[in-house]
Amino acid sequence: MISMLVVAFITAAMVCVMSAFNGIDDLVKQLFSNFDAPLTILPKEGKVIPDSLISAATFADDPRIAHYAKIIEEDAWLAYEDRNAVATVKGVDQDYLQYSTIDSMIYQGQFRLSNDSSAFAVLGLGVRSELDIAMRDYMPTVLSVKAPIRGKKLSRHRENAFQEQPIQVAGVFSVNADLDSRYVFVPLSFAREVFGMDSLISSVELFLHHDEELLDVQSDLVQRLDTSLRVISRFEKNALIYQTNASEKWATFLILLFILLIACFNIIASLTMLIIEKKRDIFTLSSIGLSHTSIQRIFIFEGVLINAIGAVFGLCLGLLLCFLQETYGLIPMEGAMVENYPVRVMWWDVFGIFITVIAVGSAFSITLVGSLVRRFAGNLMMTGRQ
Repeated sequence: MISMLVVAFITAAMVCVMSAFNGIDDLVKQLFSNFDAPLTILPKEGKVIPDSLISAATFADDPRIAHYAKIIEEDAWLAYEDRNAVATVKGVDQDYLQYSTIDSMIYQGQFRLSNDSSAFAVLGLGVRSELDIAMRDYMPTVLSVKAPIRGKKLSRHRENAFQEQPIQVAGVFSVNADLDSRYVFVPLSFAREVFGMDSLISSVELFLHHDEELLDVQSDLVQRLDTSLRVISRFEKNALIYQTNASEKWATFLILLFILLIACFNIIASLTMLIIEKKRDIFTLSSIGLSHTSIQRIFIFEGVLINAIGAVFGLCLGLLLCFLQETYGLIPMEGAMVENYPVRVMWWDVFGIFITVIAVGSAFSITLVGSLVRRFAGNLMMTGRQ
């Protein structure tokens, strides 16, 4: 019973950990899907694309593309009262919100970029904290955006090499610590004026009707677009984050697998004591003609059975804990975009865990139990005769 419970708890831990990593992976994908478009067109060399290379006709004949948005993305110097910060200013057009879900990440205020002739900025939570901006309802919050004028050298023109424009803050968004401390959204026209990019853009973001067609659309665009352009997906853009999460998931699984190996020694210890306890029964079975191999199979089968029952009980316990976490939120996730730790059970993972536990337990039972029976068989039979 103790051996079964050890296997069960380790199996349940495997199910919970793998499901938690799946939930975190889904959360990361959801957060980045709110910020990054499914596909982004970038220059292969340099940082800008001539406006003439991208037009509405480029995507008009592809029904899979819902919208394309020209983007200007450059670093700028932000100033508010006596505080300063460097951030990435992202200029987007007025239709951007119709297809992007970044407005669902609003932490304070609203996602508004323009109103009549006025331009507005939406800051990341980290940028707001660095500038110590207080959002007040009774008066507008205005910050200054300053960027080098294209073509002017700082060493020669100094202060005159900068273009400076004021802009009112409309809201604050929060996605994750990295993006919150880097990005500021502004209207595309404002970004063109600040950075002096009247006929240039930094990238083009593409929104699809169905994200399942992402790879097909990406492959088609690579063949159709100018050779100076490249097309990347949101997964390629944030490849390091996804790879890190996957690596942590499997590294944790291997650690739990190592603990399972240690638990298997507990099963072997139990079977060893059982062999010693049943020495007279072994002698009796051998005396009535049962072969040495058949006697081994009895103890091997018992080891496999202990492992299998523990695995089944552990899977049930792990699935129950995941269900309770998903339904009732037993473990909160403080300081994050979600209230509770996310979990998602993948049945392929559950099946893989079950097969792994059975395979490891069976391998230990077959190799070690067989060796123990062969080693002690002679002594046990001699004791039995006595």
